[in-house]
Amino acid sequence: MSTETAGLLYAYNPATGHALGTVPATPIEDIPLVVERARAAQSAWAEVPLRERLRRLRGWYQLLARDADTWADLIRDEVGKPRGEAMGGDVVASLDAIRWTLRRTPRVLADRRIGTGWQRWLLLPSGRLRWRPWGIIGMIGTWNYPLLLNAPPIAQALATGNGVVWKPSELSPMCGERLQQSLDAAGFPQGLVAAVQGGADVGRALTEAAIDKGMFTGGVANGRRVLAGLAARGVPALAELSGFDPAIVLPDAPFDGTVRCLTWGAFFGCGQTCVAVKRVLVVGDPAPWAEALAGAADALRVGDPGSEPVDIGPLISSQARTRFDQTIRAAVDAGGRLLAGGFALDRPGWFYRPTVIAADGPEPEAALEGVFGPVVVVRGLTDPDAAIAAANSSSFALSASVWGRDRTVARRVARRIDAGMVAINDAVAPTAHAAVPFGGTKASGFGRTKGAWGLFEFVQTQTLYERGPGGFRPWLFPYSSLLERLMTIYRRLFHRTQ
Repeated sequence: MSTETAGLLYAYNPATGHALGTVPATPIEDIPLVVERARAAQSAWAEVPLRERLRRLRGWYQLLARDADTWADLIRDEVGKPRGEAMGGDVVASLDAIRWTLRRTPRVLADRRIGTGWQRWLLLPSGRLRWRPWGIIGMIGTWNYPLLLNAPPIAQALATGNGVVWKPSELSPMCGERLQQSLDAAGFPQGLVAAVQGGADVGRALTEAAIDKGMFTGGVANGRRVLAGLAARGVPALAELSGFDPAIVLPDAPFDGTVRCLTWGAFFGCGQTCVAVKRVLVVGDPAPWAEALAGAADALRVGDPGSEPVDIGPLISSQARTRFDQTIRAAVDAGGRLLAGGFALDRPGWFYRPTVIAADGPEPEAALEGVFGPVVVVRGLTDPDAAIAAANSSSFALSASVWGRDRTVARRVARRIDAGMVAINDAVAPTAHAAVPFGGTKASGFGRTKGAWGLFEFVQTQTLYERGPGGFRPWLFPYSSLLERLMTIYRRLFHRTQ
């Protein structure tokens, strides 16, 4: 977590409350100038051959890989993740995503010839599809994956010829400072990619500056404010917002293995993960599943990842823990039954026991919608149709999972779920796939990051048409009866009706 005082962001370890250091906040009045400098650098960067842009990016990637252990330590200390989780879920996943960009961008963004097909009879020229950068990307980043959710999109934006001005989360300013330092050390043109540090006022100033496209990663309420401001100015945006992920458990799901996977999917990252399992929808009797999940949650080790072997670290801040506890109380008031957890730990840091809630109806689930912390709600449904309807009842639609031995049945269920990503017999881990698009629908946002679809977010299409001089063109002035005769023949050939 962090606080801001006298132009400085103070970073703290959420597991101990101890100060980690300070980072200078960016004065609001400086932000337009930062964007202007990025634009001056980007105009030349866009003309640099792709091979050379990727060479520079490769140097940055190598710096990140070299410092992987340092990154894991910093994420553990500033965000509160167990070190192995920080290394695997953040550092390694980031390196994989950037490596994919380095290897695949030339093929994905190669020029493409688009023929005219039957329209050649209209004497139309073929087209050549090309890709052009937007210009300046204004990014507002997040804290829960300070490398994974920031570094790969920066890499793709730079690879495609854009400049980037980005705001790290004020809850992880030291990770943001280190990431910008690595970009500076990689030798990109001065000003091409720059970080602005601070809170909501800095983010607002960035979105109000002369950017060409916005990217927001974070919660729905803040995201909607950012998107509304950009839309009012006609600036397009990419939004990666929250999730409230359902797991549909079919009657033939293997019990022990599924419980173990669901426990990890719910509590990985202390539940502060947009793709964490929050709702377990059991087709049949939910009681054995709820009891088993509660037992598994009670067995998890909660503590300081920097001083003891733990499974779960702290929530990011005292404010986050207070909001989380209030949401748990609201779910209980709505009829939920606490089977595990449901209380903060009386020790330094912002710890909360992993929580399992049993529900007989949708009301506790509705009270938890959008919650960000270590909780999962379990309820039973009579059949797969009812479970699908419950899964789709949320306004969030980021990811989901289906669990069962018969994968043909599981696929049929998966196809009917409203979500940007659906896994069968898995959760959370598949989103580390470097080549597939990441993103949701409905209130979970729009647009995609990673892979080819992530690259496409940072480019605009331009179609080049070319023909030789002269030639027969019957549509030119002055009009004659020949044009109508030709069009009539064409229509009868290709657009006949029965």
